[in-house]
Amino acid sequence: MAATAATLAVVGGAVLGLAAPASAHNYLVSSTPQVGGTLTELPDRFDITTNDRLLAIGGSDSGFAFRVIGPDGRYHEDGCVAVDGPSMTTKAALGDSGKYEVEWQIVSADGHTVSDRYDFTWKAPEGFTPDRGTAAPATCADGTGGGAGATSAPDAAAGDTGGDSSATDALFIGAGGIVLAGVVVAVLLLLRRRPAPAADDHDEY
Repeated sequence: MAATAATLAVVGGAVLGLAAPASAHNYLVSSTPQVGGTLTELPDRFDITTNDRLLAIGGSDSGFAFRVIGPDGRYHEDGCVAVDGPSMTTKAALGDSGKYEVEWQIVSADGHTVSDRYDFTWKAPEGFTPDRGTAAPATCADGTGGGAGATSAPDAAAGDTGGDSSATDALFIGAGGIVLAGVVVAVLLLLRRRPAPAADDHDEY
């Protein structure tokens, strides 16, 4: 029984060890503007910084998006993004004071798309000229920025940070569980079929 328990522990650890990297997506560690924060001056750039490098293959920012949406639902970003290590940046010209929303999408170091959104408050300084924004997300004027321009919004719903990778992870972990269950059944069947040790025969005198 001790050997059986040790075998199951080793197999279970292997399955869990394989499943763990599948959920190791990048996550937000800092941003400008801050999540739920208040801006009183327009920053030079808006940025998202994660815990690990971002995956921009071949210098292309395809799969990345950074949207800044005003209280009237209009877009204020310029459509271009720059990816550098764990960070993604863009520029935006804000409009009237009010509550704004940032929508962002990145390609995580593990190759999965991660997206989310958060709010911040804009209090325009005196004499500020508000930007009118656009009805649709802007496209990067110089043709750079990959797919991070205006063609599509981040796929995940509010608060969802896994995109289609969540389904992939679930299938991966589920398959690992099936393998583990199969090993358990096989070990139990072997134990049941093992013949009992024969009793020693002694001659009677």
